[in-house]
Amino acid sequence: MPFFSIILPTYNRAHFLPRAIESVLNQTYSNFELIIVDDASTDATQDCILSYTDARIRYVKNEHNMERCHSRNRGIQMAKGTYICFLDSDDYHLPHHLETLYNAIVSYSYPQALLFTNAWDEQAGKRTKRVCPPLKEHNVFHYIATYTFNPQRMCVHKTICSQHLFDPAVYVCEDLDFAARIACTHQIIQVAERTTVYVYHSDSFTGGDPLKPFKELENYRRIFNKKELRNKIPRISKWRLLSMCYFHIAIFHQKNKNYRSMYAAIFKSFILCPRGYNRKTNKILLTLALKGMFKTM
Repeated sequence: MPFFSIILPTYNRAHFLPRAIESVLNQTYSNFELIIVDDASTDATQDCILSYTDARIRYVKNEHNMERCHSRNRGIQMAKGTYICFLDSDDYHLPHHLETLYNAIVSYSYPQALLFTNAWDEQAGKRTKRVCPPLKEHNVFHYIATYTFNPQRMCVHKTICSQHLFDPAVYVCEDLDFAARIACTHQIIQVAERTTVYVYHSDSFTGGDPLKPFKELENYRRIFNKKELRNKIPRISKWRLLSMCYFHIAIFHQKNKNYRSMYAAIFKSFILCPRGYNRKTNKILLTLALKGMFKTM
């Protein structure tokens, strides 16, 4: 039986897939299975996956596009490993990812917990350190809301995954929701090594969706209103995230010359976080407001 199950959901990412798949096959720790869930891709995804003959790869294809939460949940239900890991099809693991996690699991005596490693960011081939402060210096729910670790950094005991599946209703920010719900009942363990790489590109949700702040706002509200999380995530952490959404919504409306909505978003962003969600936004908001005044005069 494999010790790890790595779940890789994908949709129309045939051009990225080889790097992701090979980053798993090239792991220095080899007792794993790789479950690839194809979310009804219409490109060459299936041909790409079937070109690999490694017996550790298991491939399934959804009949209809169901989004990544459904795909991850399908992978979880298929998993045979004791611990479940994740990887998105446009990102990749470094060769020591699983070995580092295995050593940590042994050192903690095989805990029923969520472990997460630190990570790198990569853009245009240049790698930089992702902000990953020590968890022990923070309230765990504040940490999850402020320094959210995406699923590819996670390693979760299978019994926990069975209890806490991804919520398909949270179609954005599902990593925050998943980790926070687990933190309500189980230990969260940080592994200091940087073992995985998050890739920024124009086709990603982070870099390519102009409606990103609207979607994030909708889903943050949905997460914060969950009964089990309502009194867990600190209010100041919630307000910061909502302020961030309104900041980017203000920029969106300014670009589209919708000044009334822009001013409403500026006001909400400032009221929720008067210092600015990253301590740098107030000057930008003031500039937007002044430009808007001149445009409407």
